[in-house]
Amino acid sequence: MAGLLLKIGLSVVVLLAIAFQVLLKDLVWLGFGFGKHIQLLSDFPYECRRIHDPRLQACEDMWLSEKTRVLYLACSDSIARNHWLPNNHKFNLTGRSQRDAIVALHIDSPSGNSFKYRALQTPGYTGTAGDGLLDLVGLTGIDVHVEGEDRVELLLVNNRPSLDPDTGMPFPDQSAVGGNATIELFEVRSSEAEEMNHFHTWADGAITTPNNIAVVSSSKEFYMTNDHGSNKVGLKSHIGALLGSGDVVFCSLGKGCNRVSKDHKFPNGLCQHGGLVYVPSSAMGGVQVFRIKEDNGLEKIEDISIDYGLDNLSVDADGDIYAAVFPKGIEIFKAFFDPFNARPPSTVLRIRKGDDGRHSWEKILEDANGEVLPGTTTAVHDAKTGRLFLSSVISPFITVCEPRS
Repeated sequence: MAGLLLKIGLSVVVLLAIAFQVLLKDLVWLGFGFGKHIQLLSDFPYECRRIHDPRLQACEDMWLSEKTRVLYLACSDSIARNHWLPNNHKFNLTGRSQRDAIVALHIDSPSGNSFKYRALQTPGYTGTAGDGLLDLVGLTGIDVHVEGEDRVELLLVNNRPSLDPDTGMPFPDQSAVGGNATIELFEVRSSEAEEMNHFHTWADGAITTPNNIAVVSSSKEFYMTNDHGSNKVGLKSHIGALLGSGDVVFCSLGKGCNRVSKDHKFPNGLCQHGGLVYVPSSAMGGVQVFRIKEDNGLEKIEDISIDYGLDNLSVDADGDIYAAVFPKGIEIFKAFFDPFNARPPSTVLRIRKGDDGRHSWEKILEDANGEVLPGTTTAVHDAKTGRLFLSSVISPFITVCEPRS
């Protein structure tokens, strides 16, 4: 009997070891930052400062309009993020933010320690059950020229609550049904506009757990990631990063949405450049590179091996990709519970395409002690000035880093 139990015990150990290697190793190594030398901010050629402003809290994502020189930020409420954020299984409606807004920051117009900005109004947008609210996560945009004017079209991930069809009001227990996210298209008609005009809502069965968006050639066609795939709630949603339940979806105005890539492990803030779609993974690290096919499907052509969990990608005017990454992924989750005192480390990488068509990456900024940088989820590089703008889904400030002269 003892021999049998020993054999069974050894079998269990072997199975657990295999499960760890197959399912958990990357998550554990990336989550705790094992094997990494996390550097101090002083090691890098930037002078960084925080910008504290109630309107610049919990700005999960940003996009820079090169034509108008306005940086658009999807901002929220740092405390509310721990109550309502369906992607992170936060379903407490009573704590849902009441002030999510797109902030337009004029990066060539300094104002004290910050810059001139406006929180854009949304007249005519009805929100959820008439509340007029946005529930912002990812965003992207595109510069357009209309009637002799430079305008901006913005696509937003809107993590709105699910409605009870019998009452027309939000379900009291959102954790039982999950959110009812949409993609919203707005137009900003001038760089000095005080508002943005709502143009279209994508509400589609393929839009389930949206994380971020990448436009193709116009705001009417885009790719987006579902970080948990079609699993909004339940066990499959919680372990989706292990199972690889995430996917990439293509949407077109008037033609709906369809899944074009699957089996992703927490795909995050993708981007598109030069006919290629870049899909980062928060759970496994690395970036998968896809070529856009004639039918708008995706063909994988490269895996960029990066041993960090990645959040959002952004493309600058030179075509370089900037990645906000987590040197210790576990720290960003801790920050949700105490956003005003947490100091998670942050890292920014730059990804470049070489003459041989292959991609390489390098670390350009890191803050081991969380001295100045937020728990960065987006890094935007202004190629004109060399500045880096950094924001976070949870931090109550943004950061700007000026290159040292």
